[in-house]
Amino acid sequence: MSYDLRPLGPERFLVWDLLRETDPYYLNHHLFDIDMTAIEEDIQRRLAAGEPLISYLAYVLSAYACMLAEFPVLNSYLRIWPLTRLAVYRGVDIAFPIERIWEGNSIVLLGLLKDAQNLKVDEINSFLSERRDAPLDSLPEFGSYKRLLKIPSWCRWWLFQLGAKPFPGLMRRLVGTTAVTSVGKFGTTLTTPLSPRSCTVSLGLVETRPRVVEGRVEPRLSAWITVTYDHRVADGAFVARFGAGLRRRLESLNLALLGFTR
Repeated sequence: MSYDLRPLGPERFLVWDLLRETDPYYLNHHLFDIDMTAIEEDIQRRLAAGEPLISYLAYVLSAYACMLAEFPVLNSYLRIWPLTRLAVYRGVDIAFPIERIWEGNSIVLLGLLKDAQNLKVDEINSFLSERRDAPLDSLPEFGSYKRLLKIPSWCRWWLFQLGAKPFPGLMRRLVGTTAVTSVGKFGTTLTTPLSPRSCTVSLGLVETRPRVVEGRVEPRLSAWITVTYDHRVADGAFVARFGAGLRRRLESLNLALLGFTR
């Protein structure tokens, strides 16, 4: 035979569960080219003051949470059954993937940054660092992951359909109100994620690229951010304004006014 037949591991079936949820979504993607210079300057200022290193992702999470407070319809859950209703959440709980190693294999946990709109950027960064570096068994997300693995895939899917999806409050506790992904650190320039959410933001590779600044071409630290949204919930022009506001927040030199240095 010219091939090997290999079974899918149980962790891949968890991902499959998520992808099955994207089927009814009408996902569209807006791409925004972000000048990261102001963020890098703030990072260097903090390092010079003896403060811990802040990740680019922490700034993106902070800006995204603030923008969702201004565009709350994107911080929502579209419930289909028993009656079609859009649940617009008060407060921003951001779900994000956590890659860890367990028994020699790479697994992905689901982290939840709760009430992100009220957190300082250093608090967000500490939360991210703990999820990345803390012992695996100490993370509540790992306990949830192991419990899910014990449920057969077909049963897990039906439990989710009937026991969770009709209830927006329970969905928030399980998967948050929105999502952020960040695979740029692995070398991906940009992504267009498949995400069963009203809105998801994805951070691509942060790298130095030529940009036109006041009529001159200069090397600037830049990154692509993708805003993925469900077209049933919002139209393109609305999301374009949202993304433009997100870009302004990230590119502003006056970070203190935007909540990054509260």
